[in-house]
Amino acid sequence: MDQAKLNGGYIFDIQGFSVHDGPGCRTLIFLKGCPLRCLWCSNPEGIRPFPEPLYKGSKCLFDLYCMDACPHEAITLQGEKENPRLEFEREKCSQCSTYDCVKACLTGALAKGGYYITVEDLYDRIKRDRQYWGENGGITLTGGEPFAQPEFTAALLERCFEALIHTAVETCGDIPWNNIEPSLKWLEWIFFDLKHMDEASHKLLTSSSNSRILDNARHLAGNFDGRLVFRIPLVPGKNDSEENIRATAGFILSTGRNELNILPVHHLGREKYLLSGFTYKLPGFEMTTREKLMEVQNRFTELGVKCYLGSETPF
Repeated sequence: MDQAKLNGGYIFDIQGFSVHDGPGCRTLIFLKGCPLRCLWCSNPEGIRPFPEPLYKGSKCLFDLYCMDACPHEAITLQGEKENPRLEFEREKCSQCSTYDCVKACLTGALAKGGYYITVEDLYDRIKRDRQYWGENGGITLTGGEPFAQPEFTAALLERCFEALIHTAVETCGDIPWNNIEPSLKWLEWIFFDLKHMDEASHKLLTSSSNSRILDNARHLAGNFDGRLVFRIPLVPGKNDSEENIRATAGFILSTGRNELNILPVHHLGREKYLLSGFTYKLPGFEMTTREKLMEVQNRFTELGVKCYLGSETPF
């Protein structure tokens, strides 16, 4: 790896004033790259590990300046004359460092999704928010998947931890343990997703097995001294069955931990799928009702798991 890249990494957003992703008021840093393809992902622009063009067709005049400017021939004009569209071979964009297509766009139809930033530059940006965090606040790394960029994540957490900034990470867990372990000494909180306990169902929902995820959850429970809060993104008809609730509760308790945060899946990221060239695969599902959420919460409580709903956490 280029030594310069070890001093930084790729992010696609920074959001301040979050009160749902750890104690106090927090700054969220969204890292690029994720191994999963969850049907409900609310940040599809974070899936690919590199910066990419985000395309809003409604603003496009089809003057083709972007296509002419692209040195990698990653853009093509498709469709009929009455209904044209641009298509992007985004894997070719991984070779790009200039993003001439975005610079050539005159209408705002193209934007750059993600950018490289050094640890020190990101730390300088983070510390501006410090006066707003209050006594218990800090930073939370999310994404994408923070541990998909292990050197960047560990270096950033170390920089913040040594500056007495509270540190937290949200992870899907489907990452080699060697990517996770170096960051543990710089972490105080980890939010860990358990999307489904049945392997076949997990593959249908995320395109990946849950085997490594469950192994990593066990390793974390035994080797991480900080606070480990499991999370389940609740999808109606997909992972809210009695069978999965019992299996999830049993697994959590088997690790020696007992905290679970239920997150009702929503449609808020749906409009971003076209920007990134993905297809939203859960257009018809209805959000979980308040009554159903409380029913699931009560069931976990009966099974011995301390359970929080959405933003109603003790953080």
